[in-house]
Amino acid sequence: MRRKDRERDAAFAWEVFDRAPFAVLSLRDGEGGYGVPISPARIGEAVYFHCAQTGKKLDCLAQWPQASLTACEAIGPDYFGYKYRSAILRGEVFPVEDEAERVEALRAISQRYCPGDMADFDAYIAPRMKVTAIYRMDVAEITGKERMPK
Repeated sequence: MRRKDRERDAAFAWEVFDRAPFAVLSLRDGEGGYGVPISPARIGEAVYFHCAQTGKKLDCLAQWPQASLTACEAIGPDYFGYKYRSAILRGEVFPVEDEAERVEALRAISQRYCPGDMADFDAYIAPRMKVTAIYRMDVAEITGKERMPK
């Protein structure tokens, strides 16, 4: 990282990731790069997301499973600048095939984004399991950055 004064440790980066409302998954495609917003959740240091079973994102991952994931927390304007906290995760992304892990991942995602609906989780998820793809990023590296006023 060029600006060492803004660099933060992994614990800081995980906290930013946990608070950020979404993240952008950056992938390689045959033409250069492809970025797509996702709604991830983590279990330990593995990050999960769900999606349809087909599409450009999955085509990219099938060829190039290495990816980065950027989460950012906006703090606000600061005299010709902007205060923020960010986390960048890098790793490999794989489809989750194990049924128990798939359910655990969907539970983590649902708990993160819809905590008030969890009483209905089992009934809601059951019919959707066959049409939902679940992917896991095994995080190899995480960095944090913060720009705050002096």
